[in-house]
Amino acid sequence: MIFIAIAILGLAVSFWFSASQTISHQSEKLASACGKIDKEVAQLFPSNDFRQVRVGNPDLLQQQMYRVTSTMSGTEGGFWHINSKFFGYSFPTYLGNDIKSGVPEAEKTLLSSLAQRSLEQRQITLSVQRNDSNALIGVACPVTTHEGLSAWLMQRTSLVPLSYTLLSVGLFSIILVLSVISLSRTIVFERSWYSERDRLVKQAEDETKPVPVTSGINEIQPLLMLLYQSRQKRINLERSISSLEAKLSRNHELSVVARLATSLARELQLRLKAANTDNKELVIEQIQQLLHSYINLDLRHRSHSGAEQINVKDWLQQVASYHQHNSAGDQQSINAICTEDLVLEQNYLLLRYAVDVFIMQAVTFGPKHGEVLLKAIERDNKLIIEIVDESEGLTKDEERRMFRQDDVLPEAYGKGLKPVRDALQSIGAEVSYQADGENSRFILQIPMTSD
Repeated sequence: MIFIAIAILGLAVSFWFSASQTISHQSEKLASACGKIDKEVAQLFPSNDFRQVRVGNPDLLQQQMYRVTSTMSGTEGGFWHINSKFFGYSFPTYLGNDIKSGVPEAEKTLLSSLAQRSLEQRQITLSVQRNDSNALIGVACPVTTHEGLSAWLMQRTSLVPLSYTLLSVGLFSIILVLSVISLSRTIVFERSWYSERDRLVKQAEDETKPVPVTSGINEIQPLLMLLYQSRQKRINLERSISSLEAKLSRNHELSVVARLATSLARELQLRLKAANTDNKELVIEQIQQLLHSYINLDLRHRSHSGAEQINVKDWLQQVASYHQHNSAGDQQSINAICTEDLVLEQNYLLLRYAVDVFIMQAVTFGPKHGEVLLKAIERDNKLIIEIVDESEGLTKDEERRMFRQDDVLPEAYGKGLKPVRDALQSIGAEVSYQADGENSRFILQIPMTSD
């Protein structure tokens, strides 16, 4: 754009200072000055007077001529009368005021002819004599207050040679044409660049398609290669992450199964201790059913397999007694309360696993002296089991994250309970947590039957 502006400015300057424009400007300037002289003289002779036949006071006219030409350096001026010829001459370079003398006859002839023509035509007349480097411009106009009197002005003006004007016009025209061509190519390139950019961006956003590695814009080629390499690295990284997640998921399942095995071992221990000669076959059958439910356990899908009838009151007492002797500290007590004779038909192993985990949370991270209470009631065909301890409770943020993470070896109260929630959900049960500042409780809501 700047070269176009320079070219246009150069063409304008070349045209302004060309010979024809210089002559035109100077001619207009002289014609305007000649008209001004006529007005100055007219102010000396009111229009209601008759026209003067002869010049009675040439010095007065001389002063008016000088007043106008004094601001026009290099401009000659004077008056010409049909009878007395030249007088009242003025030239600002030396301020002459005599009748012009000693001038070439050619100039006298030119000015006389101009003056006579202006008187005959009663208007401003113009004459130009020029060569390649100079011009002689003459202007004459009739003085309206006098009969046969004309004012004239003449100026010699230097001209810019035509060859220089043509050269500058040609040079700036070439610059203008080249600038326009360059600007046009730039605009076309920018449009194609933005179009190509939008196409590449749209294609790159579609992750189902490969990243393009070729483009009509060479400058973008390295960026496309970098984008292609980055996309490939990301794909490889996603595959690695997916593989790692699959391994972690499998490890998580194995971890949960192992922790379930702990509860299984505890239950087997209780049942084996309760076995005697009279009910040995029944206990062995129950143990086989328990082992079968463990072997076929699938936490990912809800299943009715492994369900057996449980006497809630006796079972809670057995669980509380087991943990009192094997888990509780010296100053911790674990008790169970169930005032009703309730029979629950559910997956025994998962229920035992959940209760074991919540009891271990209470005795491990709760107060080192105090009571852990197991309470069970029936409400709306659901068994409500509460595991209550004397912990003060958790923050709101900790409560929100309580059942969202797993931890094989939890280090704080409420940590690593996601597998417990998943296990209970697999049998249609729900778990929640409440705290009132003095006690904390895990609340299990378990359907009375597995149907």
